[in-house]
This record gives sequence, structure tokens and C-alpha cells, in this order.
Amino acid sequence: MPTANEQFLDAMVRHQIGLMRFSGSVRNEIFGLLDATEADIVREIRARIKPGGITPANVQRLKALEVVIRGIRGGAWKDVSKVWGTEFRNLAVQNPQFVANAIQTVLPVTVALNMPAPELLRALVVTKPFEGKTMREWSRSIAQSDLNRIMDQVKIGMVQGESNQAIARRVVGTKALGGRNGTTEVSRRGAESITRTATNHFSNQANRAFFEDNAKLFSGEIYHATLDDRTTLICSSLDGERFPVGEGPIPPLHFRCRSLRVAIINDEVVGTRFAKPFTEKQRLREFTKERGLKSVKNRKELPRGTKGDFDKFQRAANRRDIGKVPAKVTYQEWLTRQSPAFQTDVLGGARAKLFRQGKLPLKKFVNRAGDDIPLRDLAKFQRQAFIDAGLDPDSF
Repeated sequence: MPTANEQFLDAMVRHQIGLMRFSGSVRNEIFGLLDATEADIVREIRARIKPGGITPANVQRLKALEVVIRGIRGGAWKDVSKVWGTEFRNLAVQNPQFVANAIQTVLPVTVALNMPAPELLRALVVTKPFEGKTMREWSRSIAQSDLNRIMDQVKIGMVQGESNQAIARRVVGTKALGGRNGTTEVSRRGAESITRTATNHFSNQANRAFFEDNAKLFSGEIYHATLDDRTTLICSSLDGERFPVGEGPIPPLHFRCRSLRVAIINDEVVGTRFAKPFTEKQRLREFTKERGLKSVKNRKELPRGTKGDFDKFQRAANRRDIGKVPAKVTYQEWLTRQSPAFQTDVLGGARAKLFRQGKLPLKKFVNRAGDDIPLRDLAKFQRQAFIDAGLDPDSF
């Protein structure tokens, strides 16, 4: 049976996957806010920009257009900032509660845990910078960069004598490519990168506050990296490294970092606490069977002279079940141990079958940039894996 430390690490990794899914839902909400402005931007460009290059009249039109676009796009970015603030404050408050519940669940003993104050956790979103900026600074920076890119493309199009329709395509892209060839796509990807990085940042910072408030229960923390083809050298080099509680590098160490810090439950300290009622009953069964004693319901019923021996037996068993530092394991190995239902939840139905029956390693699911390869493209180059998984490659 896995030790408490192994179960805790397993729970934290599962939770980390859930956090990445959470960041995806926040990203989608943000994309919706930004996308909703693009029809208005196109309409304004077509209405205000006239052919003829940078003439005095067009310069005035350009200034007026910038004011209008600043209002349209600026309103959307204000809404994005509100979404980020609300979601990340909630995340910071809720994350330590998950960690506490996970610890209470896996431990064979009863422990009292200290919870960081909610106002302290919410303040993390305002005060703790990542990649050099606070959340508020990132909000301002990406909004200004977005406006600058839009206006730069308008100016370039005007200088080159393009039609207002062509200039609009420069800004928002074409329908055929889903807008991916427009300059606003850069802002979408930037917003996604900030969202994913901030999610990991505030969850790890909230965990750090919890671990520090309960430092006496832990012997340190392990840096845990998701080891696959998207893992950076800095994170893969730190994977498995042990640090004192609250010290050493705290993820994220780069944009889109998925690494986390997991506390190591101190078996010497926690193992001496009172066992949970269910655990004590189990220990009594083990102890009486080992000693050839009559089965008893509770410690009080033990024969005279055996209670002290039972206490030592129980403490040793509790320390054993809490366990030492979990062994290093790659994400591929970890996911292989999970249930088919969980694999399907993480990878999706087709990819989960390719992973299990098709024996397709995780590195084959992503390109060099770390993006998921569409199934239709996978089917072209991994036909045999599709066939082995019971999937028709020609149907994708």
C-alpha cells in the first residue's frame, strides 16, 4: 500500500492537473471577452480609414481611430483584469483548504492544522510578482501592448496603401484561419500564457503560506516537475530536489511552468500523534494477531503489561505508513499508474486509447513548441498506433 507521503504527492499532482484545467476555463472566458470586440474594431477600421497613405486627413482619422479602439479594447481588458482578480483570489483562498484535506485524508493519525488567514491569501494576488511583474502590472502591460500592436498594423497597412479591408485582416486575421493570422492572436496567446503562469504562481504561493504555517509537521519540500517533452531544463534539473520549508526556488520559474512544491510529511513528528479511531482498530488487530492475544475492541481491553508495547508498535507502524520521501517518477510513469477513467479525463478519449492500447508515449502528442498535435495530424504519422488502439486513422 502507498505511504502517506506517496498518497499526498499523488493527490497534489492530480490537483495540479485540475489547476491546469481551471486555467483553461479562465483562458476561454478571457478569449470570449477579447473576441467580442473584434467585429467592432473591424467596423471602425473600415469606416474611418481611407486609401491614400499617410495624408494629413488620414493622420487625423488615425488619431480618432486610436481613441475609439482604445475605448473598445480597453473596456475588454478591464473586464479581463476583473476576471483575473476574482478567479485568482478565490484560488489563493481555496488551495490551502485542498492541501489540508488531502493531508488529513492520507495520514493515519490525527493532526491539528493551521490555516493561513483568507485576507493574507487574497493579498498574494496583489503583492506577489511573477516574471518580474505583479498581476496588476501584467494587466496594464498586456493591454497597452495590444493597443500598440493594433495601431502599428493599421499604420503599416496605410503606408503600404492597403485597402481598409486588408488592414482589418492584418488586425483580426481571416475567418478561414480562425483569426490566427491577425495581430490580436498575439494578445490572446499572451493572455493565455499569463493565465497559466499566474495559476501556478498563486497556487504555489498559497501552498507555501500553508506549509510555513504548519512547518513543524514537515521535514522539507520537494520540487516536483512534470517530466515530459515540454519540461524546461531548469525544472527538469530541479526535479526531486529537497529544500527546507519555504526556502529555495518556488515555481513558476518561467512562463507556462507547471512545476510545484510538495511538502514532505515528517514521519518522526507526525507518526507520534494519536492514531485515528479506524487506524487504531487496525493496529489492534495487527498487534493482537502478532502476539497471539485475544482480539480486543480498544486499547483499554489489552491485557495488563501490553499497553506500552502496543503504543510502541502503533507509533512505529504510523511512522512506517507515513513513509519517507517518494521516489522520483516521470509524468509518463505516473499517468500509467492512474485509472483508465482518469487517463481519459486528462487526455481525452482518443488520446487515452492511443496512450494505453496504442502504446504512444506522451511526447508524441505535442510538437516542439509544446502545443497539442491535432488528432487528424497524429493519424497521418502514427497510423499503426491508431490501429493498435482500435481507432480508424482515416476517420480523423
